[in-house]
Amino acid sequence: MTETPYVERRFELDGGELLVCFFAPSKAPGGEFQCRYIIGWPEREVRSFCCGLDGLQALELAMRAVHTELVDSDAYRAGRLRWCDQADLGLPQAWGPG
Repeated sequence: MTETPYVERRFELDGGELLVCFFAPSKAPGGEFQCRYIIGWPEREVRSFCCGLDGLQALELAMRAVHTELVDSDAYRAGRLRWCDQADLGLPQAWGPG
């Protein structure tokens, strides 16, 4: 069974694209909400999820986690990963020191 992503974003990477898919948040057995995501790097696929108190929080945390993984990548640091021809990837950033 193939599940359709809830939302996705296509980034520019080395003349091609990097597809990131977020799946609709769903309630987990423990009562929390989970939002699964996939980052389709050319050499590997990263699958993970984030949990929140509700679906919106789970989706937001998943977007922040993806942002962190992307900006920590060698491709981003080398300027090879962009969105709309800009370094700003258009995703919520992780919280950091104030």
